[in-house]
Amino acid sequence: MAVGVAVVGLGRIGRLHAEVLKYRVRGARLVAVCDVVKGVAESLGRELGVKQYLDYGGLLKDPEVDAVVISTPTFLHREMVVRAAEAGKHVFVEKPLTVTSSEAGEVLSAVRRYGVRLQVGYNRRFDYAYRRAKSLIDEGGLGRPVAFIGVARDPGAPPGWAADPKLSGGIFLDMLSHDFDMARWLMGSEVSEVYVVGGNYIFDELRVKGDLDVVTVSFKLSSGAHGVIHGARKFPYGYELRTEVYGTEGVVYVGGNADRMVSVGTRDGLKYFGMPWFERRFYDAYVEELNEFVRAVTEDREPLVTAIDGLKAVQVAEACWRSVREGRPVSLV
Repeated sequence: MAVGVAVVGLGRIGRLHAEVLKYRVRGARLVAVCDVVKGVAESLGRELGVKQYLDYGGLLKDPEVDAVVISTPTFLHREMVVRAAEAGKHVFVEKPLTVTSSEAGEVLSAVRRYGVRLQVGYNRRFDYAYRRAKSLIDEGGLGRPVAFIGVARDPGAPPGWAADPKLSGGIFLDMLSHDFDMARWLMGSEVSEVYVVGGNYIFDELRVKGDLDVVTVSFKLSSGAHGVIHGARKFPYGYELRTEVYGTEGVVYVGGNADRMVSVGTRDGLKYFGMPWFERRFYDAYVEELNEFVRAVTEDREPLVTAIDGLKAVQVAEACWRSVREGRPVSLV
């Protein structure tokens, strides 16, 4: 029998999840969509031919809903996940899991208490390029992994609530938690110490709200390896995302700035266009992460990205903020 799924929070990612569940996920049946904005819920519900809810509590009482996909702002995650677990609904929650590690601990306790499955939306684990890199590393193709290097740059300051680190977790959690998750996953080791250098170089509105816009995170891993992640909230021509793992016998690179499928040659040289991002670049990863979630529910097993993984990313982000405040390396051990 198909797993009945509802999507809660119908912004850009929530709408994408709803469409993927409707048309691309085996073993799933999109039952309903939910948003506090009436017109948004009604419009998408009609388009996809499913029930529309404005009230999350009412949705959780729907017997056709076996699982919920939560794509609401981060500061709402803790309460919404706990309520879903209490109602016996399995949960896919967009990253990051919660704003604080104490909230993540409450989520973890609720999931265990009520026996539901929870997956966190770190979709890069399902991207073909990152998965190939992971296989190469695990098979020993690079020798012993020694260093992780990541670069992540956004096209501009985050809008609305996401610009407030008290609501979003700021640059370390809202933006760089993907990179923390990749470091843990690709290197097969936990982050044991962080040291941050950064500041406010571009956006006054972020400074006023207590966030940073350019940072460099140096970190150690429990395996003895180390790494560095550079993050910036402004990039001149869109998004930039590059990852590198250096080993004793080789190196693997993931990501790049140019779309190699299209180029134009003139007397001035060869010109490449920017790499397509998000919905286009990671579309297949969005599909596969939801396929994995439905499989985990159907097979009654832990998904490939667990609540523990979500908690770890939050803990690393909190350590980064502490390093900024105290101006020193911070241990996570």
